[in-house]
Amino acid sequence: MKKIIKYTLFVCLACCGISCNSFLDMPPLHEISDDNWWKDATQAKMMVDNCYTFLPDHEIVPYRDGYSDNAIWRSENMMGDGSFTAIKNKVKDEWKYADIAQLNYVLEGLEKSKENFSEDEFAHMTAEVRFIRAFLYYDMLFYFGDIPLVTKLLTVEESKQTGRTPRADVLKFVLQELNESLQDIQKNPNEESGRVNEMVVRSFLSRVYLYEKDYEAVLEQTSAVIKSGKYELYASYEDLFRPQADGNNKEVILEYQYSNPLKLHDLNRNLSAGASPYAGWGRVMPLENMVDEYECMEGHPFSECEALGCKHVAERAAIEAEGNYGEYEFRDPRLKSTVVTPGWEWKKNGVTTFVFDPADKNGLDYIKNKPWSTGYVITKWVDMTGENADRTKSYKNITLIRYADILLMRAEALIELNRDLQEAGTLINQIRDRAGMPHITVAGADAMRKILRHERRIELACEGLRYYDIIRWRICDQVKNGDMYGFAIMNEETGKRENIFMEKRVWKDHMYVWPIPQDALDLNPSLEQNTGW
Repeated sequence: MKKIIKYTLFVCLACCGISCNSFLDMPPLHEISDDNWWKDATQAKMMVDNCYTFLPDHEIVPYRDGYSDNAIWRSENMMGDGSFTAIKNKVKDEWKYADIAQLNYVLEGLEKSKENFSEDEFAHMTAEVRFIRAFLYYDMLFYFGDIPLVTKLLTVEESKQTGRTPRADVLKFVLQELNESLQDIQKNPNEESGRVNEMVVRSFLSRVYLYEKDYEAVLEQTSAVIKSGKYELYASYEDLFRPQADGNNKEVILEYQYSNPLKLHDLNRNLSAGASPYAGWGRVMPLENMVDEYECMEGHPFSECEALGCKHVAERAAIEAEGNYGEYEFRDPRLKSTVVTPGWEWKKNGVTTFVFDPADKNGLDYIKNKPWSTGYVITKWVDMTGENADRTKSYKNITLIRYADILLMRAEALIELNRDLQEAGTLINQIRDRAGMPHITVAGADAMRKILRHERRIELACEGLRYYDIIRWRICDQVKNGDMYGFAIMNEETGKRENIFMEKRVWKDHMYVWPIPQDALDLNPSLEQNTGW
């Protein structure tokens, strides 16, 4: 019973992040007795298993697009419009020192349990925890710049004397941890996608190197992942984000796993429309800007259809003439695999049970009755076959790294190096093939960069990566500055459809790094605020 109580306490601390008088928000670890705890190999493994709960999950991955030009996060719209400050909850949520403290606790505890494992087992378990810690550190580095680098348990007084470490030094630490983990991780080709293995580490290294513009290293790591033969694109982009894809899915490299009925989440409700069978909340809603990015199915920008004399212009007009929404037809199929567009029909056993229409004055989703609504909701991550009873019983795993991103990262590295653009085009076309879109035409590096950035936005939409892209590309002054719009509704005075104004966004370059949370500054006089905040 004592063992159960102690483990339960650790899980509660991990889930709740109990705060104390330390800027690190360190849990009261002295309350967890070490007597005999780490002598039990099973309990030590349980502690390592629990470290996976610190990876990004359903509560953040789909919502991070609300930080970007892709969407509005209703309850956190200040993160998108530029009005957030050091006291904002989301700023505090990304300050992961409660999790770092617990990871440090496990690493120190494993040293006490070393005799219970073979040398290889111990090295592997330690590498798992170090990888997760490096993952969190890189996220914080990306958001905050210079941050405290803490690799051991600290007393409250020690934490108050811990200042910020230069970004370059934290990055060096992250890369060292990842590369050393790579040496210690067991080479198990059957490792499940919810745990760290060699290719997980290489894939995340690819991401870090890409974000840091070390393109040669990106090519080295992505080559190893591709040549491993372990991964391939899932046959259906649509089904990739439904529960049926979980399990034997060779596209997923790392995911946060759930299980029915033991471990569930609520994305069915949180992402869906109000009139849907889930009576959804639409907490994060795509902007018109993102919807417009989806090409015509012929492979050219949707905005150029008329100028190009595209055959689908007349077909869309015919659909409009019947009172339906033609503008979303004959588009890149990934649009409707990602976004619930006006006119969407929810079918159960072949029978339509719900039609999403934000222009229906009598409907629950009428846009003028919901000033926060863009007229679009997300379909990615949602089980589109469920019932109302399933609204808070989602169990779709949340993908953190997938093979399509490996292909795109490699293509981007080749383009930035202006090397083998033909290979870059082939990699992009693999992804477009799966989507059912025409091949791109390989061109010069500047044109290929534009193609690559478009493809990343479309392929990875609502997967929490767009914000990272626009930050590292330094294009926020272009895409997060100015008026943002939603769906176009009929203006009864003019007789024309006009896009609903959502908000005005303001960008200033100091926003490329976030403010240090005010709580942390208040508790630690050794910390200094980022410039501009």
